[in-house]
Amino acid sequence: MDAMAMRRRNHRLVKRLVLIVALMFAFAWAMIPLYRIVCEKTGLNDVVKADELEKEDLIAGDGEVRMTFDSTVQAGLPWQVQPMTTHLKVKPGTFVQVQYRITNASSREVVGQALPRYLPAEAGEYVKKLECFCFTQQRFKPGETRTFPVVFVIDRKLPASITSITLAYTVFDVPGQGKG
Repeated sequence: MDAMAMRRRNHRLVKRLVLIVALMFAFAWAMIPLYRIVCEKTGLNDVVKADELEKEDLIAGDGEVRMTFDSTVQAGLPWQVQPMTTHLKVKPGTFVQVQYRITNASSREVVGQALPRYLPAEAGEYVKKLECFCFTQQRFKPGETRTFPVVFVIDRKLPASITSITLAYTVFDVPGQGKG
C-alpha cells in the first residue's frame, strides 16, 4: 500500500472517529431534554403544586409506607450525593421533607441534573413532589457543598400492595455547562 492510499485511509478513519465523538456528545447533551419530554408525556416526576392537591389527599391514612432514600452519581462526575435520611416510615397523605447533601469534590465548576427513580416503578405516580433539586440543573463551584430539601406527599390512593418505596436519584453531568 502506497503512502497516498494510507493517508486517505487514515483520513477516513479520523472522520469516522470525529463523527462518533460528535454523536456521543449530542446523545449526552440530549438526554436531559428527552427525559423531560418523556416525563411530561407519562406523568413521571410530575411537579405538584400544593394548591393542586385535593383536601382528601392530605388526610393521613391508616397505614405506613417504609421509604428508603438513595443516590448514585454518573461515572466520572466529581460529586458526592448523600441523603441525610436513609429510611423513614411515612403515612400517606402527610407532607414529608428530607434533605440531600451534594458536594462538588472537584477543582472545577460543574453543572449536574438529578433524575429520580422509584422502586417499585409503579410507586412513582403516587409520590407527589412539591420541592426537589431534581426540578432544575444545579451549578456548583469547586469544593462547594449544599443541602437541598425534597418535599413530597404519598398519595392516599397508593395500593395496599406497595408497602415500601425507594426514592433514588442519579446525578448526571450536563455537558458544556460547567466552566474550567
